[in-house]
Amino acid sequence: MWNPSKSVTLSCIFTKLVIILVICFDLTAPYVIGKYLVYAGRNPDLIQQLLFIVYTCSAPALVALFSLNKLLTNIKKGEIFIEKNVGYLRNLSWCCFAASLIMLLSGFTYILFLIIALGAAFFGLILRVVKNVIEQAMIIKNENDYTI
Repeated sequence: MWNPSKSVTLSCIFTKLVIILVICFDLTAPYVIGKYLVYAGRNPDLIQQLLFIVYTCSAPALVALFSLNKLLTNIKKGEIFIEKNVGYLRNLSWCCFAASLIMLLSGFTYILFLIIALGAAFFGLILRVVKNVIEQAMIIKNENDYTI
């Protein structure tokens, strides 16, 4: 039977898998992007710009994934409304905003990057709201813990 514990475990597994995939893509990006440019009939001189975009987005992506992994680890331990989780959600939202800014500035290379920028900013906003909810719940929990 499916339960919340199995769901968190599955999320942890997928998070670690995505971390590995991002690192593997970073290592193979010059080859993959070069092949893509040839296949798509694009100017091969774009490879440097695209590699710059990939690598600058990779940093906030990895920070976000490691923060997500730590958040899920705490949730798995039953530690939900704690300051560390608020910090991890804050990191996640700022990473989304950073990626959004990078994609916005990269919109001059490909118009699709502008759509990705909007999506990343939207996710950052949602994470910000979730962070605020968890933070307020943590405050209420702490007040209740001190109430006799």
